[in-house]
Amino acid sequence: MNVDSFLPARVLLVNFNTYDQPYPVYPLGLAYIEGALREDGHVTEIWDVVPPGESLEAAVLRFRPDCIGISMRNIDNAQSHNPRSFTADLLACVAQLRAVSAAPLILGGSGFSIFPERIFDLSGVEFGIVGEGEAAIRSLLRWLRGGGGDLGGIAGLMFRNGQGGTVVVPRVTAASGGGGVPHHDPARLAAYTREGSPLGLQTQRGCPLRCCYCTYPLIEGRRSRYRSGEEVAAELGEMAASGVRQVFFVDSVFNTNNEHVSEVCEAVLRAGVKLNWECFLRPRKGITRELLQLMQRAGLNHIEFGSDSFSDPVLRSYGKSFDFEDIRVSSESASALNIRYTHFIIFGGPGETELTMEQTLARAAALPKALYFATIGMRVYPGTPLWQLATRHEADDAAADHLLEPLFYLEPPLTVTGIHTRLKQLQQTASNWAVGDPPPAFIETMAKLRRRGKGANMWEYVELMQRLGSGLQGTSPTGPTQPSATP
Repeated sequence: MNVDSFLPARVLLVNFNTYDQPYPVYPLGLAYIEGALREDGHVTEIWDVVPPGESLEAAVLRFRPDCIGISMRNIDNAQSHNPRSFTADLLACVAQLRAVSAAPLILGGSGFSIFPERIFDLSGVEFGIVGEGEAAIRSLLRWLRGGGGDLGGIAGLMFRNGQGGTVVVPRVTAASGGGGVPHHDPARLAAYTREGSPLGLQTQRGCPLRCCYCTYPLIEGRRSRYRSGEEVAAELGEMAASGVRQVFFVDSVFNTNNEHVSEVCEAVLRAGVKLNWECFLRPRKGITRELLQLMQRAGLNHIEFGSDSFSDPVLRSYGKSFDFEDIRVSSESASALNIRYTHFIIFGGPGETELTMEQTLARAAALPKALYFATIGMRVYPGTPLWQLATRHEADDAAADHLLEPLFYLEPPLTVTGIHTRLKQLQQTASNWAVGDPPPAFIETMAKLRRRGKGANMWEYVELMQRLGSGLQGTSPTGPTQPSATP
């Protein structure tokens, strides 16, 4: 792009996400947007809720932006027993900005991209970007600053035409690459490190898997696009130099391709980067002991398996590409190498019965050194196979309302209360199960550990606290709770 053909802009990027359980989430998406804009010569700044400081209004008045980008990471907390929508938080943010600035507002983020038309209409912002935002916002800024071009030719852009109607330009998934180079402000990295947050890093985009509930393929595309090992190692090195202690690879799953895993790990070892990291892995037989050892040498110290169930019929209904034997082998391999690992289990999805639940619980008892996080029901998102199943009897206008009133799938005749009661019963004798939301006692303990310099991963303390009686005892499905414990 010829950056000399338009006037650089002052762009304020806003992260209004106050959802901080189990820890505040680093705004990696905005770091990518900031990197792209700075490459074009724009002057940028991120206003963030971490650390608490200057108000949003004060930041706008001081910075005097020509336009403002807003990131909506999540639409709600995805908790069936205590649903909390974040749309009201977005609308409040927009109102704050409108009160002090006439600059055009650009809304994006993974949450926005799930219900783009509805959120665009409710928020009243001038522009929206659906899906990956780097290329679209660069083209939009070029147009806004007099560099020419056609709004209708910017893939993924939403805007209003001269008659007030909404125009949605179809998205085009990038053919390759991981979105450019994110800009990491050392002060922001340090702030999130002090909060005990693992810093996000992306090694690939897109997801070829077929989980019935997942939005990754809808937002990023169904084909994996990999960054080079050297790029990942360089970013890890930058983070390590800034004092970061723990990094989370935020790919849908890191091991979509074992060659990519090996390339990244070997590049990290060649670069001599010393930094711990964790990742999502798909528990398949391809996770050999040798591959895990390579990952461990490169810094892996914690695995999160998105297993969802230990019952083979349920795994098939969920769209998983593995079975319990794969899960068992992967778990035992991680345990043999003393790599901490967790399994996330979703109870009550398509095909679940009381018998399959009991099979999952029995099999879980046999896996060595495992920690389990249990959720009840599946949040239903547009465009997924689960959405087609759950809304097949609804009119289109009724289905659209599931932005503000979250829809959860629970296989009849199972109930939230019934599943919660069974899991709480289990938890009395199984301290390695985290059920429900973290109560105030656990959140307070986490805060104390952070103040003492204990960084991520804070979930290393879950089982110990439960054994000692500090309690990660979630409240009842109908009582007041804290936000979800699931990252």
